[in-house]
Amino acid sequence: MMLTRKAIDFGVIRLLVFFIPFMFYINLIVQLNVSLADLFMMIVLLWFLIDHDNRKILAVVINKYHLILVYMLLLIYFCILSMLNYITNTTIDFPYGVSAILKLSVNFVYITIFLVYLEKYKGEILNTILKWWKYVAVIISLICIGSVFLYSNGNDYGLTLDGRAQGTFKDPNLAALYLIVSFTIIALLNLFSNKKTSISLSMVIVLIAILVTASRGGILGISLGLMLVIFLSFIAGRVKELFLFLIMTVLCSTIILWIDSSSDVLSFAFERVSGISVQEEGTSYRLFLWQSAIKVWEANPIIGAGIGQFSTYSHEMFGYTISHIPHNTYLSFLSETGLLGFIAFMWFPLFLISVLAIGLVSTGEKLYFYALLGFVAIAIQALTINIENLRFIWIFITIIFFIIKNDQKPLVAKGP
Repeated sequence: MMLTRKAIDFGVIRLLVFFIPFMFYINLIVQLNVSLADLFMMIVLLWFLIDHDNRKILAVVINKYHLILVYMLLLIYFCILSMLNYITNTTIDFPYGVSAILKLSVNFVYITIFLVYLEKYKGEILNTILKWWKYVAVIISLICIGSVFLYSNGNDYGLTLDGRAQGTFKDPNLAALYLIVSFTIIALLNLFSNKKTSISLSMVIVLIAILVTASRGGILGISLGLMLVIFLSFIAGRVKELFLFLIMTVLCSTIILWIDSSSDVLSFAFERVSGISVQEEGTSYRLFLWQSAIKVWEANPIIGAGIGQFSTYSHEMFGYTISHIPHNTYLSFLSETGLLGFIAFMWFPLFLISVLAIGLVSTGEKLYFYALLGFVAIAIQALTINIENLRFIWIFITIIFFIIKNDQKPLVAKGP
């Protein structure tokens, strides 16, 4: 049977969503953390260009969704502008700077491709994206939980980092961030599918997986995000919905505590989160990185030290080389691209968060509740890691912007 263009389009999107969390490192002058989806994207682009209808849809996308496209282009522009400081810096790491621009450009391609297909098939393909994201997230979650269980029983297959689940990301914090985004995605799918409750077994599995990553930033991010969103829901007067959500939260917490009492799988995560302090080695080193990043920005307040140059410039400024990035997305942009780059990075996410917060307070709809929870949790975790080059973050932002822009209602349409 001959495959239709629509069937191929849906298949392409399914595979992109499936491949995104499978990440690995490659060395091309500099070490790059890439996704399996990046390799598949080459085929996607070829298919995208072959289909002439996509060019017409692209024109619509540029006009209708120009805000997010302009945002990405401005961000890339100010990152390039920061390269002017390469002239004055004593030493530079030019390949690393170029790779940073390249990564943002790749994310721009992801945003454009997803917007075209979302605009082309509307809620039908949105439903497919959310559904396949859920499937993959559950697989990643089970890998995380299983790997920690095996580790606790003396079997280490390289799927954990000293007992911390990292799934397919080679980093527990990145795994936690992906799962946090996935928690929101699954909640939206449940909501759009008109289910009686937006809390499901798959969400509980994802929550347990977040815990076994023992990511303090991730666990604190989703916890503080939940507290803020609950507070806004209370202000909105959505007492009934809030009460039902709290009941489901208590039920999920009971399940997690029961698992903890029955096994040692979660104990390490609880101990790591509860043991956080400024004296702890990991925390104190992060504070050192943040203080150093602020000093680098103070020396280069307008356009920064240059994109990708924090480590290289540190030797020029401090007399010794800091081998790590700042582990703080905001301070990375501030130190490397200055105030101009920082503003270019911040304005669109702040715009989306304000729209979601206003929507939650004014209407109390669950859509705003879960979308805002995801954004706040991401924003908090961005304080402890660099997230600007993660494909799934940009796709999540694109999905939420599409939903807001089109005022999408609960979906009943099925993909091919």
